[in-house]
Order: sequence, then structure tokens, then C-alpha cells
Amino acid sequence: MPAWSLRALLATIALLTTLSVPASPPALFPSSQALPQVVLGEEGRRLNAAGDRVYAEGLSGRAARHYYLLRPGPALTGHSGERLGRSSIALGKAALISAGQPALLRILKARREIRPGDYLLAIDPERSEAHD
Repeated sequence: MPAWSLRALLATIALLTTLSVPASPPALFPSSQALPQVVLGEEGRRLNAAGDRVYAEGLSGRAARHYYLLRPGPALTGHSGERLGRSSIALGKAALISAGQPALLRILKARREIRPGDYLLAIDPERSEAHD
């Protein structure tokens, strides 16, 4: 590889690492942690969309105000057949309205329907302010 193209590559990498990157949901479902879950929509709804309010359990003691709505996707396997984890299906975003057990959230964005059993993953407030 010529020296000038290596320098250009390093300069590009340095530039990209200084740019603000908006938060995005994880590609792999986070299996190593106990995640809060949607238990029911307001008025007993089982299918919910943007603008609807949902109840969730497992949010007590958490400081986050905004959450990704996720669902586990298909299992991912390596070349030799070993299980690598599950993909993550990003459903949308929700904002905490009131804490408690259960907590009440409003669905801000939804790509698919939100159902009981779907998971919530806290959005880092420092990374989410850039694009919310």
C-alpha cells in the first residue's frame, strides 16, 4: 500500500472518530442484562403504536427517561454452527411519563407494533440529544 493512501486512511479514521454519532439501537440483542418489559397498553391494548401509552415493569431505580423498544430477532450462528446470540429488532422509542410499578411510557416512534413482552433499553442521554 502506498504511503500516501495509508496517511489518507489514518486521517479519515481520525476525522470519523471525532464526529458526533447519534445513538442507535444495538444490532445484537443484549442478553446479558435483565431488561424492563412492556406489560400492557393503556386501556388493556395488546397492540400499540406511536402516540399510545404503555405500562412497563422493571424500570424502578433507573435514571433514564428515554428507551429503545426492542424485540429479540432470529438466532445468529457462526461458520462452524456455534450460537453467537440473537439479532435485535428495533421497534421504536418511548419516553417515561411516570415512574412506578408499573411505569407509564409514551411511544414516540414506532416502526412496528409494540406488544406485551417487548423490551426496553435505556438510551444514553448524551448520545440521544443530537437526534431526538
